[in-house]
Amino acid sequence: MLLVLSWEALLVRYSYGGNWTALFWTGNTLPIPAELRPGTYVFPHLGYDAQTYRYVAHDPLFRKGYSAGIDSPSLRYRRILVPIAAFFLAGGRQNLIDGAYIAIVLMAIFPGVYWSSVYARLSGRHSAWGLIFLLTPGALTSIDRMVIDGMMTALFAGFLVYAKREDATKLYVVLALSVLMRETGLLLVAGAAGAAFLQKRFVRALLFGTAVVPALGWYVFVRLHTSAVAVPPIFATPGWGLIRRLFTVREVPGRLWHTVVPVLDVLRLLGLIVSFALAVRWISKSPREPVAITIGLFVVLGLVASSPEHLVKAYGYSRPLSPLLLFVMLQAVAEGFWLALAPPLLVSLSIATFFIDPA
Repeated sequence: MLLVLSWEALLVRYSYGGNWTALFWTGNTLPIPAELRPGTYVFPHLGYDAQTYRYVAHDPLFRKGYSAGIDSPSLRYRRILVPIAAFFLAGGRQNLIDGAYIAIVLMAIFPGVYWSSVYARLSGRHSAWGLIFLLTPGALTSIDRMVIDGMMTALFAGFLVYAKREDATKLYVVLALSVLMRETGLLLVAGAAGAAFLQKRFVRALLFGTAVVPALGWYVFVRLHTSAVAVPPIFATPGWGLIRRLFTVREVPGRLWHTVVPVLDVLRLLGLIVSFALAVRWISKSPREPVAITIGLFVVLGLVASSPEHLVKAYGYSRPLSPLLLFVMLQAVAEGFWLALAPPLLVSLSIATFFIDPA
C-alpha cells in the first residue's frame, strides 16, 4: 500500500500539479456537478469510469442530482460498494469524500495481496507470491484510474481462500459484498450455491443464494431513481469476436507505438485465449467445486462479451475478467507451472503501457 501510495503521490505531484482529483480522470464531455467543478482536474476528453463513481460517492442517495453527469446512472449506481464505503469513511462530509475514495481503493490492495498470499501458502508456496495480485488488470487499473475492479479482484481472492477452507461464514460475507461491488459478483454466488446444490447440501445452497438479497434490494432502489439501463453492445457469438479482433489492426499515432501496439494487441489477445484454456484445464479436475463453477462462468463471460469494439483495448475488457486471470496466476504458482504465468501477464503488460502513454 505504501509503495502504491508513493507512486501515486509522485504522479500527482509531477504530472498533475498536486491535484489528487486527477486520479479520477474527469473528462470535459459530461456535465460536472457545480459543487465539484472547483478544484477538479479536468482532462480534454471523455474521461474514464472513476469520474462517475466519484459522483456516486458524493451523492449515494440521489439527493443532489449528480446522476445527471453520469453516462449510465442505473449501471454505475448499482456498483455501490466503493462509493458508499468512501461516503461512510468520510462521515458524509463532502470535502473528505474524494480522499476517502482514494483511501478505499488503496486499502483494497491489502486484502487482495493478503488473501493471495494465504492462497499461495495453502497451496504450499511462499506467501510472497501474494504480491502477484498487484499485476492483475484489476489492481493496475485501480491504481492508475481509481476504478472499482481492484476491490472486486481482492474479494475474489478472498473467495478463493474461504472456498478452499470451506469457511461458510466468511465466504458468505465475501459473496454479499462482491455483488454490491459489480454484477460479476453474481458469478461467485452462482459458484458457491451451485457447488452446494451439486453436493446435495441444499440448505447451504439456499443460504448462499440469499447473499444476493442486499444487492437486489439496492438494485430496486436504484431502478426507482433512474431509467432502465441499455444492454451494452459488447456481446457477440462466443469466441468469434476474439478471432475477428486478432485480425484487426488498431491505428495509433506515433512511429514507435504504431509498431509496438499492434504486436501487443495480438500478444495480449493470445494471452487471454490461452488463459481461458488453462483455466478450463484446471477446473476440469474438480468441476463441482465453487471455484471451478465460478471460473467456468468467467470463461463463458469472456467468450460471449467479445465484440471487436469491446476488445479494442485491454485496459477496458480485461478488468471484469481480472478474477479469472488472478486464478490462472495463482494456480500456476501453486502447481509450479511457471510458463503458465506468461499468458495473463501478457494482458497485464498491455495495460502497463497505459502508464507510459494513457492514450
